[in-house]
Amino acid sequence: MKVAVIGLGYVGCVTAACLADLGNQVIGIDPVDVKVAAVNAGRTPIVEPGLDELVAANHAAGRLSATTAIEAVDGVDVAIVCVGTPSAETGELDLRFVRAVATQLGERLAARTEPLSIVLRSTVLPGTTRDVFIPLIQEASGLTEGQDFFVTFTPEFLRESSAISDFQNPPITVIGAENPRSADAPSELMGALGVPVQVVKTGVAEGLKYASNAFHAVKVTFANEIARLCQATGVDGREVMSLFVQDRDLNVSAKYLRPGFAFGGSCLPKDVKALQHHARSLDESVPLIQSLNESNEYHIARIVDTVRSYGAKSVAQIGLSFKPSTDDLRESPYVKVAAALQAEGISVKAYDPIVDVHRLVGANASFVQATLPNLDQMLTESVADCLEGADVILLGTNNADVCAEVLEHEAVPVIDLSGMLALRVETALRGRDVQPAGALAYTGAAW
Repeated sequence: MKVAVIGLGYVGCVTAACLADLGNQVIGIDPVDVKVAAVNAGRTPIVEPGLDELVAANHAAGRLSATTAIEAVDGVDVAIVCVGTPSAETGELDLRFVRAVATQLGERLAARTEPLSIVLRSTVLPGTTRDVFIPLIQEASGLTEGQDFFVTFTPEFLRESSAISDFQNPPITVIGAENPRSADAPSELMGALGVPVQVVKTGVAEGLKYASNAFHAVKVTFANEIARLCQATGVDGREVMSLFVQDRDLNVSAKYLRPGFAFGGSCLPKDVKALQHHARSLDESVPLIQSLNESNEYHIARIVDTVRSYGAKSVAQIGLSFKPSTDDLRESPYVKVAAALQAEGISVKAYDPIVDVHRLVGANASFVQATLPNLDQMLTESVADCLEGADVILLGTNNADVCAEVLEHEAVPVIDLSGMLALRVETALRGRDVQPAGALAYTGAAW
């Protein structure tokens, strides 16, 4: 393909050189003369291992050049936007360069006879492509995205010092598009890397980039906080973490990374509290670990707020134990929700086929007595009894039979607390007001 890469910084230079190396005809566009001159001399304007050789080889082969003129997009099939999105002093993302390029591209579209495929690769917050980038292009061009031109967002996962290898060997290839046709050209271009292309909405692709970077920051911070606590008592934190990462089933895996409801049970709340107290006793600062319970309790409060927003007087709560297939109610967020709703004057009926109040003993019984002493009066014998008269349903189980019975009930709002509804059940949700607990920021949106 003929490709223009707008912005010759770290991401733009690597993207341009690597795409040229795949056999595409690439022209870089940047307003800085020094960058353009470097590429046209077969040199890289940035420092990145292996990039000088890649730029030189592809420039010599006639596949890579550069210009300061935005008009160069007139002759390409795909324009990839890699301009910077720096932080303002407030921390807000500065979109001035993204906005400027969107307007410039919109103004150039009138000169084309074939639709241009525009790929935004700059890191932007979820909703930016749909709500900012595309509207600016449409305003400047008077044309319609998905018909007269095409826009996608394709996140990059390039690390400085290993960017070429990261580009050539991506773990995943994701293209965000508001219109299916918009993903055609980028899919063909990026599909040459040999990794299956996954097409999603632009906001999902944008969110993926931020989720990845935030998680990387969390991992670094977590390891450092654990190390600080260990070091304070003469323990080698590096040895602890060296063993920690060997567990690829729970620690370094997809486990626990599926949005759902709050954590609970006999281990996590207790052990997090113990670490927090230990840190305070050592006068050691561990802000990430200190924030865990607060964030967890906030997730519970969001559920109560959502139920209140419906004006509900009666709630059916399906599932009470902190996880399926157990009657352990200790620190169960489902029990805490029921208690909070009752404190708000909202009537709660509950159904859990495993929980028998009269069989609870020890700490399990003590927690229920302290948190929800009238649990035995709330429990019903069947799902049908629980659902009768409910204004809102809180679904806290992934049991297929129970889910099916809930979904056959009259159309009242459902909040999916488990976050684990089977895909085969999701089709039955169409037209229902069902909200996943892990995405409460989208309150009111059907799921």
